Amino acid sequence: MSDDVFAWHASATIFKYFEDKVAAMTAHLDLGREPLGHEIEDLVRRGLFAPDEVHVEDGNLLTTAGLGRITSLLEGNGGAVFNNAQAIIGVGYHGGTTTNDAAVTDTALAGNGSTSTAYYQGADASYPTQSGGTITVNSTFGGSNANFAWNEWCLGIATGTLTPGGTLASVGTSPIMLNHKIAGLGTKSPGAIWTLSATCTIS
Repeated sequence: MSDDVFAWHASATIFKYFEDKVAAMTAHLDLGREPLGHEIEDLVRRGLFAPDEVHVEDGNLLTTAGLGRITSLLEGNGGAVFNNAQAIIGVGYHGGTTTNDAAVTDTALAGNGSTSTAYYQGADASYPTQSGGTITVNSTFGGSNANFAWNEWCLGIATGTLTPGGTLASVGTSPIMLNHKIAGLGTKSPGAIWTLSATCTIS
């Protein structure tokens, strides 16, 4: 008789739209602004546009704080949940390197503290979703945000009104980082729009 095992698996897919594609989508929608995440998703779904590049990165370490939040909710001890109003997605520069591994004790991205080295924001409209034990959350980073080398990413939870920025502690009330992955995801340039789509499966 085998013991039951709790398994956590996460991955990220980055859909990249470069400046010319963003300009074309903006002109097509004629909204007087760059498209939002759900608007881009609709354009792609209808076959009108496609990402210029797609990067898939497997794996992501569940932090001690993340495990603590999951077990607290399972035990009915409360805590903020991972919903559209409270979900955070962050990307960071990580000192320009991917040589170090994430640790379960990590509480913020290594680039935390400046919008030039880290950026945290909320989820796109209608996310996260859950099906068959897999949570999916998308967050779309506009042309003016997170323009640096993406060498790490995370998910988080906070309460209150979420305010995008470079410091996790300032994004919302009582934020925690659920997971952390260090990997080279590419360098985002001003004017480009990138959507990070993360999936987390518990089995």
